[in-house]
Amino acid sequence: REKIKGLEHRIMDMVRHGNENVIIADRLQRWARNLFQVQSGRALPATIVAEIRQQFMVPQAAIRLWRVAPAHAQAPFAVSPGDEVKSWAATLSSPYCGAPAHEDITQWMAQPDQVQSMAVVALRDPEGELIGLLALASPDPQRYHAGMGTDLLERIGQLAGAALSRLS
Repeated sequence: REKIKGLEHRIMDMVRHGNENVIIADRLQRWARNLFQVQSGRALPATIVAEIRQQFMVPQAAIRLWRVAPAHAQAPFAVSPGDEVKSWAATLSSPYCGAPAHEDITQWMAQPDQVQSMAVVALRDPEGELIGLLALASPDPQRYHAGMGTDLLERIGQLAGAALSRLS
């Protein structure tokens, strides 16, 4: 009986995880669909941030791009970070999750004093060239941590990078 009870608990956990994964997949699809509907390239970074905040309940988010066409050079998202941040971004082979890594990136947020944990995703164009960063921030120190899975963040970064590559 104890063995059966243990198996029942494992099955219930698997069903719960499966349901959570379906919810996440639905959110990712809605986010991507909304990106496809953006006509103006200039509106795309703000839409990416707004939709991430809404679909994934992220308290704060920001995008910075440093490979943009001259027509977008004065846009708020085109404020190039310092060389230290760019060098650090170039080393990201997967999203960074944990305590705020760079004060410069924390300052991109509307409320930088409330940032306790952060996820930073390198944005690359379809050829793999680094074009910017997507930063997500939370007042919860455990929301983004080093041991968390980053598959969803990687997919978001790939989709956002491909969409934003039209700005360069």
